[in-house]
Amino acid sequence: MASNTRTTKLESINTMLSTIGEAPVNSLTGTLPTDATMAINILDEVNREVQSQGWKFNSSYKVTLTRDTNNKIPIGNDVMHIEFNHLRENRSSYDPVLRGSFLYNLVDESFVWDKNFDNVRVIFLIPFEDAIEQARRFITIRASRIFHDRTLGANALHRFSQQDELRALSFLKQAEASTADHNIFNSLDQFKTV
Repeated sequence: MASNTRTTKLESINTMLSTIGEAPVNSLTGTLPTDATMAINILDEVNREVQSQGWKFNSSYKVTLTRDTNNKIPIGNDVMHIEFNHLRENRSSYDPVLRGSFLYNLVDESFVWDKNFDNVRVIFLIPFEDAIEQARRFITIRASRIFHDRTLGANALHRFSQQDELRALSFLKQAEASTADHNIFNSLDQFKTV
């Protein structure tokens, strides 16, 4: 019977296991079969891959980055990408990139910053179950296809799953377009033109 709740990580793992004809597991803790452990690893891998693209559900646009006592800007392990607001910060002075646990300035080739920054866009890696349902569905289908390929190899089922993956990606992009408020006038090039 179908559940009236969003997809859980356990449900995703059991969907993945079903693609190779394995029995579902009741929990993701304790001693697990090898296939279940492999499914968890692949789901986590695909979750990171999908979220690294940056979606509205895992982005924050008004983050403040503060220097530590060494004038370095420490970055959490859940940060996947940082982008300065180029209407406020000049790219010829500040070009940030993540390196290890700190923000690196490619312009100065240094970890040392001369000021704090606010209104920074940060893409976070959030837990699977904190993602929107469209993302969970896409991640589950993509992870299932990869899991199936790694364990059994590609065949007719692979083509079916690839179609499901494309359909799920389409739904995710539709959800993103309807909530993200994309606008061509939010770019620096358009701002300069206007």
